[in-house]
Amino acid sequence: MITAYLLFVVAALLLILLVALIWRFWQNFAEVSPEEEELDRSIASLNDEQANRSSDAQIARQMDTETGWQIMVRRGQRDSRRARRPRR
Repeated sequence: MITAYLLFVVAALLLILLVALIWRFWQNFAEVSPEEEELDRSIASLNDEQANRSSDAQIARQMDTETGWQIMVRRGQRDSRRARRPRR
């Protein structure tokens, strides 16, 4: 009878020890330093800025509707000339 209690206590202590070791490992693994958090924030900020970037030429020059229309007409004429050439 005493061996059963002793076996139960030893098994419970081993289980508690195992849980404590896993908990301690997880704490070390999941802990993030303030420097790492700042680095992650700066990288995320750079990625956002890169994704939403416009070209410098578009920002510097605001196009009016007449200029935009002329560009579309020129591109359309250029494409239609290419289509009319006979194939060899």
